[in-house]
Amino acid sequence: MNKANLINKDIEAILQTEYQDISQLVEDYQDVPVSEENQEALYAYNLLYMNIHSLSEQEYLDAFNQLGEKYPNYGLATENDHNRTIAELERVKQAFNQLCLQTEQGQYLLQLKLRSIDLDIQVYRKLMQLPITPAIQTEIDLLESDSYKLIDEIEAILTQYVDE
Repeated sequence: MNKANLINKDIEAILQTEYQDISQLVEDYQDVPVSEENQEALYAYNLLYMNIHSLSEQEYLDAFNQLGEKYPNYGLATENDHNRTIAELERVKQAFNQLCLQTEQGQYLLQLKLRSIDLDIQVYRKLMQLPITPAIQTEIDLLESDSYKLIDEIEAILTQYVDE
């Protein structure tokens, strides 16, 4: 099998793992009642997330903040929510760590994904440090920015191989 096919198999394995995780999350939360306002907010945030790669970091943050102003109560998380999110991130991280990839490119992509997950976990741990002081918020902002840069790099890699 040539190298391009092996790289594509590695990428497919990573994307399949993500898909399985998302499917599990959907299944886990399908019976949770959602108000009409929350459904509207969820749709708006999902639409923003689906277009994340066509926006600059600043455009994304501006749009995210606008949604936060429009839906101020949407997504307010408690410590239990943060703990649950950390557990979900740890679950997908464990699934990624079980992958046996065959190429350096696949392994590199996986390492980027794992670093992004680690940054997200750090953000949620910081969010549990109440009250959130300006110093903690600055740390959160830096972690999120670093994660966003990794996402950009991941997308560039995926685009490169999808275009081939």
